Formats: sequence, C-alpha cells, structure tokens
Amino acid sequence: MTSPVSAARPLTRRQRWERATNVPMMTLAVLFVVVYAWRVLDTDTSPALDAGLVLADVVIWVVFAIDFAVRLTMSTDRGRFVRNHVLDLLVVLIPPFRPLRLVRAALLMLETLSRVAQPRTRLVTFVATSSLLILFLSSLAFYDAEYGAPDGKIADFGDALWWSAVSVTTVGYGDVYPVTTEGRLVALVLMTLGIGLISFAIGTMTSWVVEKLKSADDAADRADRALTELVGEVRALRAEVAELRRRAETSSPADSGASSRTT
Repeated sequence: MTSPVSAARPLTRRQRWERATNVPMMTLAVLFVVVYAWRVLDTDTSPALDAGLVLADVVIWVVFAIDFAVRLTMSTDRGRFVRNHVLDLLVVLIPPFRPLRLVRAALLMLETLSRVAQPRTRLVTFVATSSLLILFLSSLAFYDAEYGAPDGKIADFGDALWWSAVSVTTVGYGDVYPVTTEGRLVALVLMTLGIGLISFAIGTMTSWVVEKLKSADDAADRADRALTELVGEVRALRAEVAELRRRAETSSPADSGASSRTT
C-alpha cells in the first residue's frame, strides 16, 4: 500500500525556490515599506542618507526582478506563469507596486494554516492586509505629493491618514483634498481601489452571514426532523403499551374462569 507521503506529488523546482525565498522576500517587502516611508516622512534627510535610501530602494527592486526572472525560468509553462502572476510582474515593471508583494508574502505564510482552516480565512486575511496596506501607502503618496504645495491642505502625516480613511470609505468630508496633479492621481487610484475593496468586503461578509444562517437553518431542520421521529417513536410505544394492556385485560377473566373450573 502506498503511503500518503510517497503518493504526494513532488515539489517542482519553482515551488522549492518559492518556499526557500518566502521569508527573505517578505522581509525585503517590509524593508521597502520602511525605506519608502522614511524617505517620505523625513523631510530633513541629509543628502548622504537620502542617497543611501535610494540605493536600498534600487537594490530591493533588483532582487524582486531577479526573483521573478528565476521563477519564470523554472516554470514549465511560462505563459501561464505570467498570466497567474500579473501582480508580481507589475511589482517588477512598475516600482510603486512593489509594496504589494507584502500581501503575497502574507498569503504564503498562511500556507500551513490553510491545511486546517477554511479558505475564507485566507480571503479575510487578504482583504484586511490589502486594505491596511493600500491605506498606508496611499497616505504616504498623498503626503509626498501634497506636503509643502501651494494652498496645500496637508500639515502632517495625520492629515494624510485622515484623508485616506474618508476617501476609501467614500465619506469625503472635504476638509482635506488634493491640490496637485500627483495628489489627484493618488486620490483617483485610492477611490477606485476603495470602492472595490469595500464591495469585496461587504460581499465576503454577506456571504459569511448567509452561510451561517443557512447552517443554522439546516441545524434547525435536522432538530425538527429528529424531534418528529422521536414523537413518532413515543406514539408507537404508547400504542404498543396500550395494545399489551388490552390483551392482558382480555386474557385475565378467561384465566380466572379456567382456574375456578379446575378447582
């Protein structure tokens, strides 16, 4: 008999590479976010430090590009690999998309959890991680574009965070708004992604509630069926007891008469 271990499909070279580089790539993704935030928030950075941060940014981008190239080379169906990893391709081709690799890294960390958890766990984690990451990065980009601009409404990073929160929830109080072209582009991207994320989150929550209600209804139906069967069995037992009692009462006079004749 073949054991489960031997029956399992062996990992491909690309899968082994991805497992081996999962933690390093996640670390680099976090490091990129730190470098990007440092460059944006530290407005008094010295030229030497700024050059070092730029160099770190470039090195991280090169590592991401090498990782994508290696995985593409190891793939047996490269066209399918590119179609299934569009986000990774954007990470390499479009620098602002690089932090989104943090989302992929978070999902890969849940690989062992997904063996015992429901798929909805990974879905909820993806939505939550993506929402927080988009809010934070949009705030950074908006702050970078609007801080110090003529007639700008941004005094500190807190204002940028507030703007991102009211924009992604489509509230839009109007106390903070973009005045630069770059800021308006960031707002357009955030509003587009915000509507998608909110719709996705509402759909996921609605699906979860409907599933729970359906499970409760199924449990109630099973309980009703079990109760109906139990009532039927009790009625059958009562009928049997009544029949036995009737037979006992019918046979008792005959037994008494036979006893008297014998005497």
